[in-house]
Order: sequence, then structure tokens, then C-alpha cells
Amino acid sequence: MLIAGSGAVLSLLAEKLELSNFFVVVGVASVFILWLLAFLLRVLFSHFNLHNAQCYGETAKKIEDAWWASHRQKVSLREAVLVGGACSSPEHRKHLFNPDHQPPVPQSTEAGAAIRLLQVFGEDTAERERQLAMLLVLQWQVQREETVALQPLTCYWQGSAAAWQGFVEQMTKCFPQVELPDEPEPWLGNQSLNSIINRLQGAPAEARILCAGSQCSPAGLDSRLPAGEVALLWLIAPKGGVRLSRGEWFDASSELLPTVASRAQQQSDLQAPPQFCVSFSQPDEPHLPAQGWTISQHLQDANFGDLERMEGMVAQTLAASYVEQHQVPCAWLANDPHHTLTLGIVEPDDSTI
Repeated sequence: MLIAGSGAVLSLLAEKLELSNFFVVVGVASVFILWLLAFLLRVLFSHFNLHNAQCYGETAKKIEDAWWASHRQKVSLREAVLVGGACSSPEHRKHLFNPDHQPPVPQSTEAGAAIRLLQVFGEDTAERERQLAMLLVLQWQVQREETVALQPLTCYWQGSAAAWQGFVEQMTKCFPQVELPDEPEPWLGNQSLNSIINRLQGAPAEARILCAGSQCSPAGLDSRLPAGEVALLWLIAPKGGVRLSRGEWFDASSELLPTVASRAQQQSDLQAPPQFCVSFSQPDEPHLPAQGWTISQHLQDANFGDLERMEGMVAQTLAASYVEQHQVPCAWLANDPHHTLTLGIVEPDDSTI
């Protein structure tokens, strides 16, 4: 239409102007038409880019929101049993948070200092782990007010196969209704916790996952900490108890610890770090404390000694005990089998909200 109109104007001008003037007018008109077309194309291109940018921004926001929604998913710790040098019952765990609590005195052995349970006998670490696993079941029986009929969706175990067999044998005696597999899933720290959270999303309320383990660290004369030993059990459900988050893992080669700590707060929608943090010292990480977390105030080294791969589970169990007692979020920090360390926040039960 624009070109047709321009042609009509040029025909009129051709009748009134000489031929030379006509060509001048044609040239000017052509330039004007080309400029106008270029302007229209520029406007269209700008609108197209603006639309693309808006769509990209909306898509990126949806992806980010979906990632955070998944990252903020949690599960409930319905029951916990912790048997170690400083505690063997829920009441003992509460005393660990008292200012006047005195940690156990390490035993002196030929191999080095160690924090050991008096109920477990012998020097062989493998045999002690087996006894610890059996003692764990006995303590669970003491803590429960009624028998349990349970068929877990899956079971995770941290420790040796021999200790697992001792655990299964004692479970058969104390809880014959509980069905356990011959070979459990290996506990892989934060990786396993993520898998559990994924599996329990949308699961029936009665769904349960059992996590347990036993550890007896060998003593050493040049060890930084006394050798420790511990046995632990978790019964995890979709809802109905203090809430365990996915936590954050920290790799010293790729991120700064304050950044990871800040992300853990964001994961739990907290504006400030929790006032209480259960932790184990990390001598290879010089950037502690992190982002205002009171990491050094509640170290558990003196209570449990060197727990090797069980640190994370113990720290989360103690944090859960503090949350259950005080109904406020509690942070935790410990080592991890696959990362420099892991940290996270345990929150109060939200099943009634």
C-alpha cells in the first residue's frame, strides 16, 4: 500500500516536472521509502528481541522457582536412637546442650586415646561395631512404648556387613515384625539423604525408610582426636516429626563456605542463621566460622571423638534433638564421604501447620 501510494505521487510529479527533476524526486522518494522500511524492520526486530527476552526471563524464573521448590523439600525424622560415649538415650542427648555438661574422659590405651562405651567389650574394632549394632537395637526397644510392625521401603546402613548381620539378628529377637533386607543400601552421606527425600515426596503417610549404622574408629598415637565409637538409627517418614532438609555440600576447590552457608539459610527461608549449630571441627577448612554461624560454640569432638564417616548423621541427630526440645531451627555441620563437608538446618515439625 505504501509503495502503491508512492507510485501514484511519482506519476503526478512526472506530469508536472521535467524529466531531470523527475529523477531527482524519484531518488529522494526511494531513499525515504528505504529509510522507512529500515525503520519498520528495526521496530519489528526490537519488539521481537523484547518478546524473546521476556519469554527467556519468565522461563528462567520458572526453572529457578522449580529448582528451589525441589531443593526445599524435606522429610521427617520420626524416631532417632543414638548410642555413643556421651549419650545412650534421648535424655542424655538433651544434657549435651547444658553449659555444665562434662564430656567423657578418654581411655588411655597402648594404641592411643579412645572414647569407648563400657557396655561393649573387647579391643577388636570389627567385633565392637557388631556389639554396638546389637546394643542399638536394644536401646530402640527401651525407647519405644509399644512394639513396631514395620516393612521399610528401603534400608540404609553405614558400617560393615558383619555389623549389619548383628543388627539384623538382634532386630529379629526384639522386633520380629520388622522385615529387613539381606543387603541394605550403603549410606553415602548427603547423597543418600537426597535420595530419601526424593523417594518420600508424595509417598503415603505410613511410608518409612530405616537408616542405621555403627562405627568404631581405631585409636592412634598421632591422631588429632581420641578414637570414637557410635551406633545410630533413624526412622524417616514423609511427615510427623522434626524436618530434615537436603542440606548443602561444600567443596573447597569450587566455592566459599559463607556462600554455601547463605544458601542453606535460603533453603530454609531464614533471614538470619540459627543461633545454635551442632558441629564437628574441620581442621582442613580454614574459613570457619561461616556467615555468622556459631560453629565453634557447640563442637562435639570431646563428646564423641573421631567418628569418621558417621559425623554427619550424629550432628543431624543432635540438631534434631535440640529442635524437638526448643522448637526452633538448629544448624549442623560435619564431614561427608564425598565432599569437604556438609551443612544444613533442621526445622520444627510443620505437619500441624
